[in-house]
Amino acid sequence: GCLVKVLYCRRPGRLLWVIHHLAVDGVSWRILLEDFQRAYAGQALPARTASFQQWARRLEGYASSDEVSDQLHYWLRAHRATPLPVDFPGGENTEASARSITVSLPEEDTRTLLREAPAAFGAPMEALLLTALAGAFRQETGNPALLVNLEGHGREDSWSDLDVSRTVGWFTTMFPVRLEAETADPLETLRAVNGELRRMPNRGFGYGLLRYLRGAESARRFRSLPQPEVSFNYLGQFTQEPSQAPLLRPAGGPNGPMRSPLQRRAHRIDVTGGVAGGRLRVEWIYSRDLHQAETIRRTAEAFVTCLRDLAAAARSGISAGAGEPAEADSGLGAADLDVVLDGLE
Repeated sequence: GCLVKVLYCRRPGRLLWVIHHLAVDGVSWRILLEDFQRAYAGQALPARTASFQQWARRLEGYASSDEVSDQLHYWLRAHRATPLPVDFPGGENTEASARSITVSLPEEDTRTLLREAPAAFGAPMEALLLTALAGAFRQETGNPALLVNLEGHGREDSWSDLDVSRTVGWFTTMFPVRLEAETADPLETLRAVNGELRRMPNRGFGYGLLRYLRGAESARRFRSLPQPEVSFNYLGQFTQEPSQAPLLRPAGGPNGPMRSPLQRRAHRIDVTGGVAGGRLRVEWIYSRDLHQAETIRRTAEAFVTCLRDLAAAARSGISAGAGEPAEADSGLGAADLDVVLDGLE
């Protein structure tokens, strides 16, 4: 079918630009919109970066490298999970049944998490959000462990000679992360979550290569593992430079369905967040045939409460010690520690 369509309505001056996800990711939209506005203003476009085809061919070779092979043990071990409880067993998880609940964080707490908390705790914003996610699900389900599919932009600096910073395509990575919330203390959970993110090889970049580009046997091993029923995607900050007067800005309002209502959803709960207008806003998408709205709202509000607790701790000067790598004095790398820990289980 068609990959790209553009419709301009002179009144009220709106441009509808639709591109299939096979062709673009979120970063690609930023590149396209910036170039569109430059071209419209008669400005020269920046130099092109490597093509998507060059990147894809490099991936093929990299997937068979020893560097990626060494990550296999980590990813096979990381897949232990407990099924997520539902309110309506046997319900269909289709796009037609999808509903959403959005929660937000006050500006002061958002500012603290963005500016003060990373320095106070030695942990990035993503770790803080995942900590709140683990705590919220622990409170709702009573299970201290949560397996989450984490999305990344996929434009990792894996090769210095291949620049894809302005390349249009779908680079997004998705990989499982096991979050542990053994106690209700968010600082204890933050230490565990940040430690797991630090141990993860190359920001999860190798997971998809091992699962999809290493042949039938590797694919079979990954398919046989429990799959995450929750996804998480932090989109970062949406800001406009004060000096810029953009030709285009978000129109707002409904834009119609983005997926077929017959399509089955890949996860039971999708959590997506970003900072806009100085506030963190997080959307929780679920199936009304699997969960009651009250269940999702309760979990989402517990998520916000945990974030506010972390912000308060950062303002009070409490240190979580989350920046201390667990293997700092051991002389062992992450893969070595995985082997030792497996032997103790």
